[in-house]
Amino acid sequence: RLVIANTMEFSLKLGFWWLSCFVLGVAAAKESQDDVIVLEDFSNPKHTWTEMNDPVMGGKSTGTFTIDDGLGKFEGHVVDVPFLHAPGFIQSRTTDRVVFPDISTCRALQVVAKSLSDYDGYRISFGNAHAPGGKFFAYGYKANLVIDTSDAFVTVTIPLTDFTDFWDDATGDPIHTCQEDSTYCPDEMTLRNVKRLAVWGEGKAGHVDLQIQTIQAVGCGAE
Repeated sequence: RLVIANTMEFSLKLGFWWLSCFVLGVAAAKESQDDVIVLEDFSNPKHTWTEMNDPVMGGKSTGTFTIDDGLGKFEGHVVDVPFLHAPGFIQSRTTDRVVFPDISTCRALQVVAKSLSDYDGYRISFGNAHAPGGKFFAYGYKANLVIDTSDAFVTVTIPLTDFTDFWDDATGDPIHTCQEDSTYCPDEMTLRNVKRLAVWGEGKAGHVDLQIQTIQAVGCGAE
């Protein structure tokens, strides 16, 4: 009888242990899902995307943006603006009025993509904020999108503190950063609805060939 009782007690403890593991696993999975807010998923896109070539002072940069096979495909060439003797830009951006989800509790943007060309002038921006005293054409919060050439998709995480609305409209480079002065950090109103997302090839001459799976915010709801 003692053996049977001990066996039953062990079985009950083992059962409770497995149940606890299952509950904790479900909770962790839910927390992981809640941590991410998708802004765009090109396997099921919510927004209209339009490519824009450099229109400034006779810019010659050209590109295309298509959505195909569950990917946003951004391809083109950034070349020098003849008048300026410096590289121009190409840009793919959302052009609809579909409301974006609130990411004001998030810590970073994350891009899942691959670059099929050796190009180091990728940028990403959101919103339409204009910094006090900022450059004439510089609207929105912008950051570098650093992604190495690869045949495999990679995940690039960009802290929101890397974005600034005080950037050079000729090169795309930051002039004053969010880390230097919080005035230039993404504001809460913009984060509640970014209104516009854009991916750029800017300030560096070369071949742009970027394929994007998703753009999302992460670290959401974190204390």
